Amino acid sequence: MSASTGQYGEIFDRGYLHYGGPRLGQTHAVWALARYSMARALGIRRPWTAKIIPMLLYAAVAIPVLIAVGIRAFFPAFEFLDYAAFFGAIFLLVGIFVAMIAPEMMSSDRHDRLLPLYFSRPIGRSSYVVAKLLAAGLLTLSMSVVPAVVLWFGNGLLADEPVAALRDSLDDLGRIAVAGTMIAFYLGAIALMISSFTGRKSIAVGVIILGFVLSESLSLAISEALRDQPDLARWTFAISPSRTIAAMVGQLFDEPDLAADIPLNASLGVMAVVIAICCVVMFAWYRRRD
Repeated sequence: MSASTGQYGEIFDRGYLHYGGPRLGQTHAVWALARYSMARALGIRRPWTAKIIPMLLYAAVAIPVLIAVGIRAFFPAFEFLDYAAFFGAIFLLVGIFVAMIAPEMMSSDRHDRLLPLYFSRPIGRSSYVVAKLLAAGLLTLSMSVVPAVVLWFGNGLLADEPVAALRDSLDDLGRIAVAGTMIAFYLGAIALMISSFTGRKSIAVGVIILGFVLSESLSLAISEALRDQPDLARWTFAISPSRTIAAMVGQLFDEPDLAADIPLNASLGVMAVVIAICCVVMFAWYRRRD
């Protein structure tokens, strides 16, 4: 009798193999998470519908700058857009931008239950928050600093002596870097903190925008209530992101109407404190909850 034939199979127990590649360390892990977060927020490797809002916001920031440079090319004596006006005008756009990208960075991880996976690795909770803040800050810099640098560069190149004009305006470039960086991380930290509490992006977007609106109303209401005490009333700017940014920009670019007699150190200090508070709240929340 011939042996019966049938399907043949083997089981190979390979076990767990040790990783033999290079170990790049925690810094590389933080940077990798930041890069991934920026790509996700911009809709890269996602359906085209995820790219619409970021691209529209970029266009809304870039078009006025390009128009200003174009007008300066044909009418050198006419200044369509200066740096203080630029930073004052982009607050709304940057606010919407961080309200869009922060939930993509934070809420999506909670919704998709990726946090236990992240925190089971050496990246840890503190590094996770640092990576997200870095991602939000760098991405927002592309809206708050890059267009202003293009405006600065265009103004210099269109001058009668471009090299001398660029050299003489290096102070303006430094002010642009300070203003843009503080705006990016200030608004980014607020949006990230709010987004860290929920896994639903729509709720996070709504709360961020509502929070900005309510803070403006509260600041104005308290300022009006303290009308008879002007020394106290002027400090209500700390409640309002737009007034805080306006005060900083006004002092940096010598615009008294924007500064409202608020010292530069005060506005920068408020922004730094808010960033620190947002980071501490996120550190504590992830340590306690996740």
